[in-house]
Amino acid sequence: MSTPADIARIFDYEFRCTDLVIASIRSAKRSIEEFGLASLAVAYERAVATFCHTQAARRLWLSRIAPDLSGFPPDGVFPIWALEEAEIDARQVDGLWRAYLSRLAAPDGPALTSLVRYSSTEGVVYESTLADILIHVINHSTYHRGQIANMVASAGAKPAVTDYIAITRKKA
Repeated sequence: MSTPADIARIFDYEFRCTDLVIASIRSAKRSIEEFGLASLAVAYERAVATFCHTQAARRLWLSRIAPDLSGFPPDGVFPIWALEEAEIDARQVDGLWRAYLSRLAAPDGPALTSLVRYSSTEGVVYESTLADILIHVINHSTYHRGQIANMVASAGAKPAVTDYIAITRKKA
């Protein structure tokens, strides 16, 4: 990812996965209701919690690079929300990231090589390039989407396919 256009392309993949993951988690809930097995509810609840964390982390990183667009997640980085609340937040965060990406693409936008100084949630100060932060945001979401897929399967449903290549490829 060497240009703002490259970054925008991979974030488009990220945004497309939002709908897929929400639908996948909903299918897990339907599966639990269909089979009536309370034991499957734990996997569903963990999937929702992981999705909530992913959204909060996306908001946290945005607050570090664009504090005027987003602040620290109000419920911390491990919020406990219902899926409906997480969906609302995810859509809002997608919109905020789109706004940031339009800045990045502007001729006077921030350079991907610029250093960003920020504090970890433990208060340790670090510096990372903007490109590394953007790559991390995508990788962090991808990591948790994999976990959610496993949890959805454990709840008796078929997880959504969210592999990058599956989302971006075109039939010949």
